[in-house]
Formats: sequence, C-alpha cells, structure tokens
Amino acid sequence: MAAALSTISKSSSTSRIRNPPPSPLFPLLESSTVEKEHISLPGSSDNNSNNLSPFLQEMVDEQRELQMNVGKAMDTLRKDYPDFLSRTPDYSLYHENISLKASDGQIQLSKLTSYKKALGLVRSALSLVYDADRSIIQSRMVYDPTRTELRVSYNAMLVPKIMGVTGRTVHVDGISIYAFDLSASVDREGKKNEGAGKIREHRIEKLLVNGAAMQPPYFNNFGLEALVGQRSGALVGAGAWSFEQ
Repeated sequence: MAAALSTISKSSSTSRIRNPPPSPLFPLLESSTVEKEHISLPGSSDNNSNNLSPFLQEMVDEQRELQMNVGKAMDTLRKDYPDFLSRTPDYSLYHENISLKASDGQIQLSKLTSYKKALGLVRSALSLVYDADRSIIQSRMVYDPTRTELRVSYNAMLVPKIMGVTGRTVHVDGISIYAFDLSASVDREGKKNEGAGKIREHRIEKLLVNGAAMQPPYFNNFGLEALVGQRSGALVGAGAWSFEQ
C-alpha cells in the first residue's frame, strides 16, 4: 500500500513539473490567432491568389504598392521637415509634373524643376538669417485613404543668427496637403510608369507668420527684404510665386 502511494506521489510530482500552473507574469503560450485561423492578405501566396481574376489581382497589387509609396513619403517627410533649413529635401518622392498651389491663389507653379527652385530659394534666404541649430520645426501628419491625401500640420520657431537683423524670433504655422498620383504602375503597353504613387500635388491650405496670414511680398514677412531685394516678378516681388517650364 505504501509503495503504491509512493508511486502515485512520484507520478503526481512529475506531472506537476511537466505542466506548471500558469503564472500571471508568464502565462502559458498557446498557438497564435494567425496559426489557428490562418489569416492572410488578399493576393498573397498563402491565400491562393490564383482564385483572383487578373483584373482584381492587378488592383490588389497596385493598392499594395500605393500603400508602400505613402509609407515611404511619410517616413521621408518626417525627416525633411525638421531639417528644412540645414538639408536639401528628398525630391524622389515627387512627380515630374508636380504642382504647388496656395489656397489664396497667390502661389502657383508646376514641374519638379520649378518646385526645386522655389524651395531652394526659400531655404537659402531663410538660412542666411536664421540659425538652423537653434530653430525648431515640428510636424504632425495624417493620411486620408479615402482622398489619397497626406495632411501635414507644422509649426516652426525661427531664431535669428544675430538678434536685431529681423528684430525677433519668428513663429510660422502651416498646413500642407500632399496628393498622390493614382495612375497604374504599368501602362497598357507594359511600360513602367515612373510617376505612379508619387506626390502629384502640394497644396498650402494655411500659412501664418506670427499669427497673421502671410501676404506678398512674402520675404518681407521674415524681415528679408533688405537681404533679398525687391525684384518684380516671381517669388520676391509684389505678386505671386509663379514658375512654369
């Protein structure tokens, strides 16, 4: 009888060692939900993509590629905005026929070459007066999948290199909308469309300098009229920004 009880005790002890009670800190791991239900994305190899028609498969592939391009744009803009005064932006995100517009109609330009010139002039002028190391530029972005647009809200505190040149620190608040090209990545002839998924339009919805809407001539809002000069025409003069090539 004693031997039997000893055998049962040993067996029970072995069972307890092999199957310890669950701990609130280290619960027993079970097979994941993905393994149980075998969840997979449409069009993936695990979902037997052969069940999709060529038309639907093309739509799935293009949507996936668009999401990748949007993700890349968001990651890149998160780096470009804070370093605007000190580093040239990554222009690989933008379509060759990109347009830049402002809600007041004062800023209108087209083509990537013109877009680069405009941003380059702004960066050069501001960096002459404002200290890139002490200035702060922050941004927040939200992607709207229904409109395929990326909304970026930003604010900047521009600190002069030498106090007295512009008189004071300048605060800038703005909202920019970036719209993406939705054309097919491959045309009907089978050629790759290099502009697919890239930013096709940049709209400036709001731009405030020290709480007031920025008005032309734009560089006057930053105290740069003495450095840049009052040229009539594009960017600096009394009218709108207008580049077209």
